[in-house]
Amino acid sequence: MPVTALRRIALGGWAGLVALAIAAAPALGTAALARHSTVDNPAAASASPTPVSLAVLVPLTVRPTATGLIDATALAAYTAPFGVLTRQLDAVIGTQAVIGLDPMILASIKVLGTSAPASATTWLERLRTSGNEVFALAYADADLAALSRADALKLRVPVNFTFAIDPRNFGPSATASPTPSPSVSPTAPPVDDSGSPPPLPTDPTDVLAWSYTLTSIAWPSDDSVVGGDLADLSAAGYRSVVVSSGNVSATASGYVDLPGIHGIVADAGVTSLVRDAVYSSDPAGPQDALDRVNSALRGMSAVSPGRTVVATLDRRWPLGALNLHALFQDLAAQSSVIPVGLTQVLAGAHPAATIVDEPEESTRTAQVDTAVEAIAAESQFATVAADPTAVTAPRRLAFLALLAVSWLRGTDDWAGQVTTFLADSQTLVGSVHIVAGSDLVVGSGATNIPVTVSNANNFPIVVYVNVDSPSSVLQVRAQNVPLTVEAGSSNKAAIPVAALTNGQVDTTITLTSAAGVAIGDADTVSVDLHPGWESVGTALAIALLVLIFGGGIARNIVKRRAARRAHHAEAPGD
Repeated sequence: MPVTALRRIALGGWAGLVALAIAAAPALGTAALARHSTVDNPAAASASPTPVSLAVLVPLTVRPTATGLIDATALAAYTAPFGVLTRQLDAVIGTQAVIGLDPMILASIKVLGTSAPASATTWLERLRTSGNEVFALAYADADLAALSRADALKLRVPVNFTFAIDPRNFGPSATASPTPSPSVSPTAPPVDDSGSPPPLPTDPTDVLAWSYTLTSIAWPSDDSVVGGDLADLSAAGYRSVVVSSGNVSATASGYVDLPGIHGIVADAGVTSLVRDAVYSSDPAGPQDALDRVNSALRGMSAVSPGRTVVATLDRRWPLGALNLHALFQDLAAQSSVIPVGLTQVLAGAHPAATIVDEPEESTRTAQVDTAVEAIAAESQFATVAADPTAVTAPRRLAFLALLAVSWLRGTDDWAGQVTTFLADSQTLVGSVHIVAGSDLVVGSGATNIPVTVSNANNFPIVVYVNVDSPSSVLQVRAQNVPLTVEAGSSNKAAIPVAALTNGQVDTTITLTSAAGVAIGDADTVSVDLHPGWESVGTALAIALLVLIFGGGIARNIVKRRAARRAHHAEAPGD
């Protein structure tokens, strides 16, 4: 007899013993047994009169990128016959798996228009017609619990994708539709089989549009939600949040009422066993894990007949095996479980429960807070640009990618990613600055202080130049002097000033944006004032002219008088 068959017989016998123990010891409580059934109680009965309903949530994600978009080369590799996205889609199609889709994948394909790899557009069409229930993850699968903790859930929505779109790859823009709530995904337009280019997206909702089966579901990282997050998620428009069973009070349901929001409860024990079965690359491993899944579900059906159970796969890289078809085929052969979609879970009983706060990782929390502060500083800096979204749009995507849940597995240097992100932020806000000037000498009357501004960005900027004189001996005759600096260049402003008396003044030169935000560091220029030198010089010049002309006149008079006397001496009769 095969080993697996013997194992099932043994488990069935153990299930009968457990069922007798449950009948003899009601004080244990069905709720407590249900909570720990997947770990402490492998099976509760050899047969279940009413099978449990099991929904399996599968994230459809890729490795986080630094930019928050997947380039065409990577997309072609991911959607190739053995690419990671193709493997994931192959694994879920034909099963009851519920897909949590990273909108970054959609956006990366759709911003390319006609230049998108053919394999990517084919993959997108396969997803659209898969028949699986699909809901949207946060963009780049950003950790919503981390955003909530940093009071930054408003940053979960991309600003726009204009910077990544080449209009030549699109047809005329479609008529803009009203912008929906960020938690409700707009419906994707019908597929155009005519071969004409897609319409030019004019709004981020055009790029992110998709026909999701389920909406308003938040799926943060495992065991990361605290009670304070619930109100924030609800205020952000989410109606349900996926939480681990260890993160909520005891319940015998996969769907509960939490304060202000519903909870989709992923049973920690079943989830662990399902992940073992799906990801195992050992030929004997998956079946052993499947046997343990079935044993756990039989125990649940004995303790809580007809209850709903949710299991989740995690976001891992590299992906490894994906034995989802084997899982669902095995589940279909069991009498104690019915594989279902999430819609059926959400339609079932939802008893009240509360959040059990998990300890926060103070180091990671501090790193997220620092990244949020950097984004706020960048938003202020962006006011120098004629189009501020030229700054904020790409940086928002990079920020969301930084918070991808898959960074939390500890297999990558997330701290290094944070360091790089913050360094890029500092480079950005320092990309517009005053070029240090030389000390100046100013005489009397009006003159100008030259101020040179450099712009290292790939977009033009407008700044306002101000010169502050701490002394009244130097009069600044204009403030907020506008200066436009083209992309990757520098330009010079002339600030009119006048010296009223002799002295030396250290002037402070600053830049602001149109919104009054200080840009870059201030510069100091020392100005020597010598208006008296001009007065003395003028007097000397006048005196010299008087001497020259006066001397010439006197000389002429003397010569004429001398000539007249000589004439009289030669003709005395006259």
